[in-house]
Amino acid sequence: MKFQYLGTAAAEAVPAVFCTCEVCRRTRQLGGKNIRTRSQALIDGKVFLDFPADTYFHLIKNGIDLTDVKDILITHVHEDHFYPVEFFYLTPGFSHPDKDYRLNVFGSEDILAPIERSGPKGSSFLHPTAVKPFEPFRAGHLTAVALPAVHGTPHPYFYALTDGDKSVLYCHDSGIPGENIFAYLKENGWRFDLVSLDCTEGSNESIGYNAHMCLGWDKQMRDKLIASGLADEKTFFVLNHFSHNGKDALYDDFKEIAAKEGFLTSYDGMEIEL
Repeated sequence: MKFQYLGTAAAEAVPAVFCTCEVCRRTRQLGGKNIRTRSQALIDGKVFLDFPADTYFHLIKNGIDLTDVKDILITHVHEDHFYPVEFFYLTPGFSHPDKDYRLNVFGSEDILAPIERSGPKGSSFLHPTAVKPFEPFRAGHLTAVALPAVHGTPHPYFYALTDGDKSVLYCHDSGIPGENIFAYLKENGWRFDLVSLDCTEGSNESIGYNAHMCLGWDKQMRDKLIASGLADEKTFFVLNHFSHNGKDALYDDFKEIAAKEGFLTSYDGMEIEL
């Protein structure tokens, strides 16, 4: 399995729009891996995790043909993860896919009304599906399970995914999940080769709200996954979804801090072969 991070920022991106904070000023000066677009990932060149407004840029930058991607999993309906306006261009006359093209979009019931409102008109190409938590479903060559996240939309998810050989836990835009989720994963025999964790608040040891995470909480999450037998010393633990407001937010600063704690730090375009 090839896992690629296309975008690794929180909603404002880094540098943030309109911002003149120190992190954003330094990012503009330094460039490189410090520049982060809105969060999105790609598995084996075929399955998207989230669909932000930066998707078009990600396609061009990484040489991805969107018609090779047939399945999209949406974590939640905040616009930095779900930008259904782009689906409008599947309307006949705006684009011309092969006649058998089918784009499957999975998420909670929250995705259905926005797609109906702003998606394609008269198109047979787009197929949104509301999936239920804890009920496995097929997304292309993957089996996926939606898990309830702790975040600020009605039904936010994060995902466990497997190709039958390698498995990924993609946990973003969530605080530390409930005990029932760890129990479910353990009871159903999951063991993860890659765990991608939210680190919106950077190197802080704790934060005052439970809708994102920080390095201190990521350490707790990692230790709990390992103690539950859901991960081990061979698992890649990667921190992702960074905000310019997070402590030590600049990639050049944070990567060394994270490495000392045994974490990899994501950057736009990063690839991990499992």
